[in-house]
Amino acid sequence: MERNILILGAGKSSIALIDYLIEHAKTENWQVTVADITHTLAEQKAKGRPHTIALGFNLNNDDERRALIAKADIVISMLPAALHLTVAHDCLVLKKNLVTPSYISDDMKALAPEVEAAGLLFMNEMGLDPGIDHMSAMQLIDGLKAKGATITGFKSHCGGLVAPQSDTNLWHYKFTWNPRNVILAGQGDGGIHYLMNGEKVNLKYEELFGRATQLQVEGYGEFESYPNRDSLKYISEYGLDGIATMYRGTLRVPPFCFGWDMLVQMGLTAEKEIPVAYLIQKVVANMPMDEVRISLLESTGVLDALNALTEETVSPAKLLQSLLEQRWMMQPGDKDMIVMVHQVEYKKLWMKKKLQSSLVYIGANEEHTAMATTVGLPVAIVTKMILNGEVKRKGVLMPKYADIYNPILKALEHYGVKFNEKEI
Repeated sequence: MERNILILGAGKSSIALIDYLIEHAKTENWQVTVADITHTLAEQKAKGRPHTIALGFNLNNDDERRALIAKADIVISMLPAALHLTVAHDCLVLKKNLVTPSYISDDMKALAPEVEAAGLLFMNEMGLDPGIDHMSAMQLIDGLKAKGATITGFKSHCGGLVAPQSDTNLWHYKFTWNPRNVILAGQGDGGIHYLMNGEKVNLKYEELFGRATQLQVEGYGEFESYPNRDSLKYISEYGLDGIATMYRGTLRVPPFCFGWDMLVQMGLTAEKEIPVAYLIQKVVANMPMDEVRISLLESTGVLDALNALTEETVSPAKLLQSLLEQRWMMQPGDKDMIVMVHQVEYKKLWMKKKLQSSLVYIGANEEHTAMATTVGLPVAIVTKMILNGEVKRKGVLMPKYADIYNPILKALEHYGVKFNEKEI
């Protein structure tokens, strides 16, 4: 009997997912339905291949959306994270399993009792970060514990970057995912929290990029890591109660954080509309004196853009995004790069040790990017496992369990997504 996989959303991160499912569609007896708000985009990803249907749909039309979901055996939401909940409610009513690559929101978590009672699985956090980060971290942590080690410190870093051969600007960065999320990174309620050598560190947004730390990846040189939002909640999620250090960060290449801290202090990443005169005043007040930051600032085009503004008010973040999208977009022939690094401190008997596990993955081209591959493949692989009854768990979950992460990480190695470990 043919089984229908429904993919909602055909954006940049969906191509590896769609390719994988179509590759296995004949032998698994699947029909892959690719649905996007833009019909043309769905067709571009499905490419008219066998066992596929490409269509446009109106997400806000309840009847149309539910009719699509009702025909599916499993639903994959590659929509923006804020839209997953709408799909989740439909899946709960219509008794469909759901997979997303996004963080489990509080609202999604609140559905857990109903999802479990219905015998369903809503598998979230199944992309790169979150996703591969959790799976590789838990494999490392569980493996060390099984050997009798006591883990005292855990740091995890991940970044979507431009590959060295396509690195052509002073910031050593190009947009490999949503530019808006890059501009606004670190903002929002809740602040930034992590644990370092037994002390809780709480940062304001304005302090974030000034606290970047350096690390080396063999064969790829120096990177810098700035803290993610709340690292503390992963102490319990990863089973690391009593640990002295817990830190999750985002990777960039120097001097990105040095320069971005300057933009933050100038108010250029603020989203709210403010008077242009006030913004200019703040930029002038925080004008750098060193040559490095002056060059970085000039390369953004901000100074010329501010002088040319005729409006009385402006959203600094929107202005900055429009300028950087002209300068930092991936060009034809460019390749992107994913870098993920775990650093573990542990004790075994009387010895203290440090282990570094690193993944570097470079994309094939501007369509089959490293970002699309590492986000889409875990989603695709777990979908196959769920359809074939290989995942017995129910509820609203993240992939921190060995019966989920072990087969997925093994399957990813076939595609070159593989970690290298070494004592440091």
